[in-house]
Amino acid sequence: MKSLSVFLLFIVACRAFYAGFDRDKCLGSYAHYKVVGFENTRAEMVQRGNGLKDCSKCLRDEGELSDVFLNSYLFYRDTDRFDLDYFEDEANEKLTPAFCSKNGKAGILERYQTVSSKMQIVRAKVEWKKETNLTAANNQAALALTSSQTKELSRLNKLLSALLRCDNLSCREKQMIYPSVESLIKFPTKLAHEKGQLSNKVQTVYSKAVVCREEDGKKKCYHYEPGIQHIMDTSRNYDELLWVWKGWRDAIGPKVRNDWICEQVIKNIGAKRNGYKDVGESWRSVYYENNFEDKMDKLWEQIKPFYQQFHAYVRHKLHGIYGDKVDLKGPIPAHLLGNIWAMNWHGLYNDVKPFKNIDDFDVTGGLKKKKVSVMKMFHLADEFYQSMGLPAMPQSFWKKSMFVRPKDGHPVVCYASAHNLGHSDVRVKMCAEVTGEYFYTAHHEMGHCQYFLAYNKHQPFCLQGGANPGFHEAIGDTAALSVINPNHLTKLGILDKQDEKSASFKKRELNFLMSRALEKLTLFPFALSLSKWRWDFFADRIKDGKINKHWWDRKLQYQGIAPPIKRTEKDFDPAAKYHVSANVPYIRYFFSHVLQFQFYETLCEAADHKGPLYNCDFGGSKNAGRLFKRMLEEGKSKHWKDILKEMTGSCELSTLPVLKYFKPLHEWLIEENKRLGLHVGW
Repeated sequence: MKSLSVFLLFIVACRAFYAGFDRDKCLGSYAHYKVVGFENTRAEMVQRGNGLKDCSKCLRDEGELSDVFLNSYLFYRDTDRFDLDYFEDEANEKLTPAFCSKNGKAGILERYQTVSSKMQIVRAKVEWKKETNLTAANNQAALALTSSQTKELSRLNKLLSALLRCDNLSCREKQMIYPSVESLIKFPTKLAHEKGQLSNKVQTVYSKAVVCREEDGKKKCYHYEPGIQHIMDTSRNYDELLWVWKGWRDAIGPKVRNDWICEQVIKNIGAKRNGYKDVGESWRSVYYENNFEDKMDKLWEQIKPFYQQFHAYVRHKLHGIYGDKVDLKGPIPAHLLGNIWAMNWHGLYNDVKPFKNIDDFDVTGGLKKKKVSVMKMFHLADEFYQSMGLPAMPQSFWKKSMFVRPKDGHPVVCYASAHNLGHSDVRVKMCAEVTGEYFYTAHHEMGHCQYFLAYNKHQPFCLQGGANPGFHEAIGDTAALSVINPNHLTKLGILDKQDEKSASFKKRELNFLMSRALEKLTLFPFALSLSKWRWDFFADRIKDGKINKHWWDRKLQYQGIAPPIKRTEKDFDPAAKYHVSANVPYIRYFFSHVLQFQFYETLCEAADHKGPLYNCDFGGSKNAGRLFKRMLEEGKSKHWKDILKEMTGSCELSTLPVLKYFKPLHEWLIEENKRLGLHVGW
């Protein structure tokens, strides 16, 4: 294989960019930077991708995997025999058969993984400290660490890149090496530092954002959690909702717009240096799926008819509250949906539930009635996973996690997340309260931790990770589907036992499914609209440069929502979503919301569940637990389609379990919308 392409600088014509954004100021001396050798680098990148696809049972037309791939890879442990400088020098010369021998390859991989894993743990600890204590010193410490590790990472990467020249790599070795190769090309130090500074600035603005007003003669400020979220959940005052909706966006978007754009411009340069057309393509590449964007569109088209019926019904109910401010044939104003981002509409449940005179499956009320604390919610989640035969959370989890907002009020990143600090050190970070939503989130984040523990123990460093990003998100949600249902909640005593033959039971069933649709169904178009907008931005498909307008165009197209007031290019509404400000790819959530229902149906079958899918509780089933555990332990050791087939029997994503789960509600919505004479669509 040819050596990695050499990149040069030369002058290119500077084109017009986004209104109010100074590209020259952003890039400085790199304003006229162009990657040379792109085609060669891209060809090498594509070749590596095809090499991994060739190792997939699902993607190969015929033939079986070699014994080397199927058997566990044994590392050569005597690393003292291998000198880093020797292999680095050897990598720059013609390779000898000894260099690509079993022991030679194993020695390089062992050294790379040993040092890289230690460095990763240090980075994870510094990141944890930064997110749980947002200070200038901690932000600078994170930047300083990145700078200090650059030289050693460069040496290690040169070492690993030598293995690209070996023509005898097993599939398992390819799976370990190829995904790491993207980082082998050295990024200009100045641009790397600038990108880090910009990222910190944007995320700090987001994390410290508040919306303020005068109350009882005093200034009162609200963070997103719990203040803003509570207002969006409970207020039905059109103007108050507009105030908080606009205030949140004003507190973030205009302040970060140009810094965010500059950061993405720099990231796009990095993507091109690695052979990708843009950042969006590099993000999609981790799925190793041809025509990935088109396939996500096809999945959405299967769900869309259900969503349109749901949208029409919710719009009708909101019209009943707000009158002509909600057009019965148009998009829904974005601030009326019970969530600051219109992502999760569960705050509308009491307004839109089909049968108001039927007692609810009130999870929040049940938790509070039983006097369940925040810590008890997490212990119940731990007990659920243990009931399937999965391990208990280690003591360090309980000692080191951040479960609630710090009592002293110091700024933190409240957005719920799970963190892998290596080996058995796994943690969660959130500002939880006792609600049904946080009960769900506790199971979700602990699912990430179960995945961490499984592959940290059973896979080498290079294969520790989700089979793809969507897998990681689906794990906890699969468990939560089993927990947040009438069957399991009744077992816990959070809900009272009901007579399934009673006249009211079917009505309660529809109310329950409506509550789940308000959380689950709404995510599909939200995730796709956000992802499509970013892919458009990265690929320079927003030809008029009006990025905020295009954001709302995508929202209208997929979600059927519109801004309640005029928005301009001085606004930057995408940044009001954490994952945009923090540069977290989002299609994983769309993918995971399809995948979790496939996993759920499979585990329900393993648990020998009888009855409607939505009421399945596989907790306590060791059969389901063994199937689940085996999948978790695989990490990213195989193509995700092969792991999916081992788990579900199919290589392909399917929306059929989603539609099966919600079938009673979908059928009811069709009939109810006809009865009411509602317009479907926008």
